[in-house]
Amino acid sequence: MTTNSSRVPDNFKTQFQTFKMLLKGSAMAKASSYILIGTSVGFMIAYRDNALQIAFLLIGVISIVFYIINYLSLKDIKQKSYTQTSLVSSISKFKTYMAQRKKYEIYFMGIWVLSLIPVANTYFKSGFKAMFCGIVYIAIVYLMGNLAYKKVDRTILILEKDMQKQL
Repeated sequence: MTTNSSRVPDNFKTQFQTFKMLLKGSAMAKASSYILIGTSVGFMIAYRDNALQIAFLLIGVISIVFYIINYLSLKDIKQKSYTQTSLVSSISKFKTYMAQRKKYEIYFMGIWVLSLIPVANTYFKSGFKAMFCGIVYIAIVYLMGNLAYKKVDRTILILEKDMQKQL
């Protein structure tokens, strides 16, 4: 028979690992944003003779950089110690971080996609096809993002409930 005190460290370890998984997911979002910047820079190099396309691509890069700086920073959320109280605090900060990120992500991603429209227009030789592809991409990002945010929200809710049971 196990006692409650023997289960608490294992439960804390599981909670801590789950939280670390959430942090890794957010770090991956930041890495993905750098890939978007790299894509825009690659297009800037490819279309260096077209000032209008470079200007639009630069707007997209600035949008993503602003998003990274203001909404993807995890510096205040890092787990500093391995205690239940610090984990509760970190989860609370992470929840706030995710709410802010969720609120603004589609806007910045939308600006980035729209900055690709002149390049897509050149590629497809059709403004309609370029706009259509941009809209479809934004819709896919929006739907996939919402699914991911719902999963993260459920994970945070489960963590919070488990932590309340222990306190």
